[in-house]
Amino acid sequence: MGLSAIECPDGVCHSHHGGHAVQRDAMQSVLRDHGRAWCERLAERIYEMSVDTFTQTVMPSLHAAGWQRRHLDWEFKLAEQGSEPDRTLVDGIINATESFLRSSEVHRLFIQELVEGTFEEASDQHLQRQAVQHLIEQELLTLLSEQKDDLLDRCSAQLLGDAEGNFELARTAAGEGLEEVERLLANHAEAI
Repeated sequence: MGLSAIECPDGVCHSHHGGHAVQRDAMQSVLRDHGRAWCERLAERIYEMSVDTFTQTVMPSLHAAGWQRRHLDWEFKLAEQGSEPDRTLVDGIINATESFLRSSEVHRLFIQELVEGTFEEASDQHLQRQAVQHLIEQELLTLLSEQKDDLLDRCSAQLLGDAEGNFELARTAAGEGLEEVERLLANHAEAI
């Protein structure tokens, strides 16, 4: 499962790092009483408060003179001389991070995922999730592994024209594509 405000193993729901624990049926009752719209409004408000706090307290430190050198130089070996390109890149990444957090689409997706995940985690209907994990981990990934050479051959043949007849290029691209599919499937199984 993706994001959730709670974890509910063995019929007990726990807040993430909050120290609270309630029975699953009590959590289900509260979520049912408040409803999905209330939960969405609550998550939206907390998200907005978090982004505002980040912007007001963390962003000034990130942009402070010397901060980048103290915290990034040791790991990324920022240039001592002529470091304008390095500073430009770092500032750009910092600004992009803030833009990402303030994005209405990111905000919407975060809230949607959090609310859906919370309601799913509180439910005791986990059979579909188990089925998806089984299908991916035990069936699809195994099938891809067993038929890897045939899949790569067929995919390479499809790519041969775009690779201008270069079989090695087509085969390499097919292999990278198959690896990406396996990674996507594994990530999905892990996320649910």
